[in-house]
Amino acid sequence: MTQYQKFLSSDNFKLAFERLKTSGRSLYKTIYYEDLKLFELYLDDNINTVINNIKQDIYFPEKCHKIFIPKKDNFVRPLSMLNFIDLLVYQSLVNIIADVSYDVISPYYDKIIFGNVVNLSTANSEDRKFFFKSWKKKWKRFNEISKEHFEDGYIYLSEFDIASFFDTIDHNILCEILKNIFKIEEEILVLLSNCLEAWTADSNHKTFKSKHGIPQGPISSPLLADLYMFYLDSEIKRTTKKLDYKYLRYVDDIRILSKDKITSQKLIAGLDLISRDIGLIPQGSKILIKEVKDIDEELKIQNSKFSDITKEYKEETEGKEAKKLKAKTHKKLKKRFLECFDKASSEQYLDKTVIGFSLYKLNLDEEIKKKLLENSNLILTHFEGILFYFKKHFSKDAEVLNFIKEIITNEHILFNHQVALCFKYFPDYPFDEEIYKKYTFEKHRHWLVNYYMVAWLSNNKKTALILSDNSENYFIQRELNFYKYYTSDDNVTRKIIATKLLENKNPMISLQGLNLLFDNPFNFIDFKVNSEQNQFIRDIFNDQPSDIICFTLKNEWEVENPESFFNRGFWSDDKEYEELRTSFLLFIKTVNNDPSKSLLNLNSFNNLVFDKICERLSITKKTKEYGVNLDSKIIDDKLPLCNTYWIEINEKRNQKTEAHPYDKHGNIRIRINVSEFKELFEKQKLAIKELCEFRGF
Repeated sequence: MTQYQKFLSSDNFKLAFERLKTSGRSLYKTIYYEDLKLFELYLDDNINTVINNIKQDIYFPEKCHKIFIPKKDNFVRPLSMLNFIDLLVYQSLVNIIADVSYDVISPYYDKIIFGNVVNLSTANSEDRKFFFKSWKKKWKRFNEISKEHFEDGYIYLSEFDIASFFDTIDHNILCEILKNIFKIEEEILVLLSNCLEAWTADSNHKTFKSKHGIPQGPISSPLLADLYMFYLDSEIKRTTKKLDYKYLRYVDDIRILSKDKITSQKLIAGLDLISRDIGLIPQGSKILIKEVKDIDEELKIQNSKFSDITKEYKEETEGKEAKKLKAKTHKKLKKRFLECFDKASSEQYLDKTVIGFSLYKLNLDEEIKKKLLENSNLILTHFEGILFYFKKHFSKDAEVLNFIKEIITNEHILFNHQVALCFKYFPDYPFDEEIYKKYTFEKHRHWLVNYYMVAWLSNNKKTALILSDNSENYFIQRELNFYKYYTSDDNVTRKIIATKLLENKNPMISLQGLNLLFDNPFNFIDFKVNSEQNQFIRDIFNDQPSDIICFTLKNEWEVENPESFFNRGFWSDDKEYEELRTSFLLFIKTVNNDPSKSLLNLNSFNNLVFDKICERLSITKKTKEYGVNLDSKIIDDKLPLCNTYWIEINEKRNQKTEAHPYDKHGNIRIRINVSEFKELFEKQKLAIKELCEFRGF
C-alpha cells in the first residue's frame, strides 16, 4: 500500500480526529471544539465524504482565519485557524509523514532532539491517540542532558535561535527535505504543498498566498517544523566532525556546549550559514556564548514542585474545595509570583513559567489583584491568564470592571486581541452603545472580537443587534446560528432554522444544522433528503439503514434476534415506531460527543419499550409516571436486568442531564460525562439482550 493510499484510509482519518480531540485545551482548540462535536455526530459518514472528495479532486483547502496574539516589544504571534475539514486533512497527512519519517529521526530522540517526539500510529491505543509524547518530560530531559554535558567539562554554553521560525519555513525546501531525507511520496507532497499555500492567506484581510510559512496552532505543524530543522541538525554534525562539542535542540531552541569559546564561535558561524541555506533567519539578539559557572542558575532549573501544586489544586479534601490551594501553598506560590516583578529578587524578572502557572492556580488575593492591575502591560503574553484570574475571583469587583472598561474603550489599544479576550471572559459586561459601534465590523483581521461579542450581545439581551447572518467568517456564523436557534422559544421556528442550515454550502454549517435538529426528536418527523442539502447531509442519510434499531442491535451489539421484539407486528402504529426509532438514533449518535443528550434519548427509548412490554404482557401500570412504575418492579420477575438497569438510567437522567437544573440533593447538577455514560451503555446492552431473548410475548 502506498503512502497516499494509507493517507486516504478511514482508520488514518479516525486517528487524526482522535488526535485533534485529545490535544490540549488551548485558545486554538476552544474555538474549533464545537466542530469536533458537529463532525463526530456522524463520524464515519463524514470521514468517508471527505476521503471521497479528495479522491474525486473536489476537495479544495480554504484560506484560514488568523488570530494575532501579543508578544514582547509590540510584535504579535499569528495563529492560523483552519476550518475543521482542512484541519482534519492536515492532521491525516502529517500522521503518514510522522510514521514514514520515524525510523530516520527517532535515533536522535532524547539524545539530540527533545521536542515534538511523536507517537507512532501503531503504538498502543492509549499512546497513539496523542500525537506527541509529553512535552514537559522532554523539556526536563533537555535540561538534564545539558547538565550532564556541563559536568563532563563542556562549560561554554551557546544558544542559537531562529526569528519567526514557523513563518519563514519555505514550502519548496520543506518538500525537498521530506522527499530526499524522509522519502515522502510525491502525491502526499503535492497535496501538502497546495494546502500550505492556501493557508498562508488570511480570509479576513487582503493578503496574498505565498510559498513560505506553516500555520501556527494546529498540532500537525510542529512535526513539520522539526523535520525541517533536522536538515540543520544533520548538516552541522556532518560539517563539524572534528570539533569537540555537544549539540541539543528543543524545536528551534538550539544549545551547544563546548570546552572552549572558539569551538562555540565556529558552531554559531556554521549554524548561521546552514540556516540561511534553508531560508531561515537567525535571531541575533538571542544568540550568545558564555562560560557557565552555575548550570542550574543558567538553565533556570528549579525545584518548582509545580506538579505537586497542580495535584493539590485539583483535589477535594476535608477543609479544602477542589480548584483551590491550601493557605500554606498559596502563600509560597504568591511569594514567588510577586518576586517575578522585582528585579532584585531571587526569581527571574517576569519569569513566564512562574507567572503563567500562578495565574491559573492562585487563590483569591487582593495583593495579587493589585499587582496585576498595576503591571498587566508588562505581561501581555499572559493577558488571558490575567482575565482568567479576574473572572474566577473578582468577576464583580469594581476595580476589575473598570480595568476591563479601560481596555475595551481605549482609543489607542495596540492589540485588539486583548479586547476579544475581555469579551470572552466578561460576556456579562454591561452593554454600551459606543462600544458596540466601535467594534461592529463585518470583515476585519481582528474578527475574534466579533466572535466573542456574540455572547456579549446575547447576555445583554441585545440579540437584534447581533451581527449580520451574512458574515463570511465561519466561526462567527456558527455562533450566530447557535444563538438564533436557542433564543427562539418556538419549536417550529427552531426546526425551520436548523433545516435551512442543511442547505448551506459550508459542510460544517450544514452539520451544525443536523446537530441542532437532534435537539428535538420531533424535528425528524417527515424529514426527507433533497438535492438542495449539502453533500455531507445527503451522504449521511442516503447511507442510513432502513431500520436503525435492528441494524445496530444485530451488527454492533451482537443481539442475535432483535426482530423478536422490535418488529412492526408489535409496533404497528407508525408514529409510535417513528418516535422509538428517532429516540434510538439520537441516543447512539450522541454517545461520545454529548452524553447528557444521549442519556435523555436513551431514557425516552426505554420508556417506550417499557410501555410496550406492559402492553404485550397485559401488565397493569400503577400510574402514568414511568419512574414510579419502574420502582414498583412490575416487570422485575420476567425481565430483572431491564427493570434494574432502567431504574439506574432513569435516576441518572433525572440527576445528571439538562432535564433539570438541580440534582436530587438540590445542588446544581453536573452533567454526566463520557466515561460515566459508558457504564450505563454496557448495562443497556445487557438489558436489550435479555429483552430479545425473552420468549413470553
